[in-house]
Amino acid sequence: MKTYDIYFSDGNSSDHKGFSIKTQEKAVHMAEDMLVKGNSYIDDYAGGLISVVDSEGVTVWSQPIPAHVK
Repeated sequence: MKTYDIYFSDGNSSDHKGFSIKTQEKAVHMAEDMLVKGNSYIDDYAGGLISVVDSEGVTVWSQPIPAHVK
């Protein structure tokens, strides 16, 4: 069964939350919430990308992180 995690990257480095979310829809919803609400990863990777990646390494969703967050 596939699981999903949320990744952050900015061209220089990348990181991920370490989640094992069971559905793609829930992972995308969580990532969208992070973009709206912000968190330390959003601040650290401003101007980069937030992505949902499945357990096989396939990116299933991706959005740019605004360069100027709050």
